[in-house]
Amino acid sequence: MSIIGSHTRVQGDIDADEDLTVAGYVQGTIICKQNTVTLGSGSCVNGDVYAHTLHVSGEVEGNLVASHRATIHKGASVRGMIVTPCLMLEDGSTFQGSIDMDPEHELLKSAFGEPATNRRPRSTPSLEVSDGSAAESVADEPLSAPELEDDARPAESST
Repeated sequence: MSIIGSHTRVQGDIDADEDLTVAGYVQGTIICKQNTVTLGSGSCVNGDVYAHTLHVSGEVEGNLVASHRATIHKGASVRGMIVTPCLMLEDGSTFQGSIDMDPEHELLKSAFGEPATNRRPRSTPSLEVSDGSAAESVADEPLSAPELEDDARPAESST
C-alpha cells in the first residue's frame, strides 16, 4: 500500500499498481486501475481519479471513475463527474456535478480497456444513499428470482 501523508503535497500524475491512500494534497491525475484509492478526510485532490474501488472522505475537484464501486463518505465534498456502475453517497456528503452509472459507459471502456461486465460479477447498477445506519448493502450481489417448483407454489383455496 502507498500512502501520501497529510503533510505531503504532490504536483503531477500518480500511477500506482497497489492500493493508495491520500491524506495530503494532490494536483494531477491519480491512476490506480486495479486497486483501491482512499482519499482521507483531510485530503484535497484537484484532478481526475481512476480506480477499481474509490473511498472518498476528503475534497475532490475532478472526475471520479471507478470500474467497480465508489463511496462518497460523510464529510466528503466532490465537484465533478462520477462514472461507476455502483455508487454510494452517504448522508452528510456534498456533491455537485453529474453521475453516470452505465457499466458500458464509453469513459469506463476507454479508461479500463474492457466492458465493465467483464471485470466483475454481473449486478444491477445501484445508487445508494445512506443515512449513516449500519445497514448492509446487497448492491454487489447478482439479482435472481428463485424458481418455484409446481408443487412448491401456494395452493389456491376455494370456499
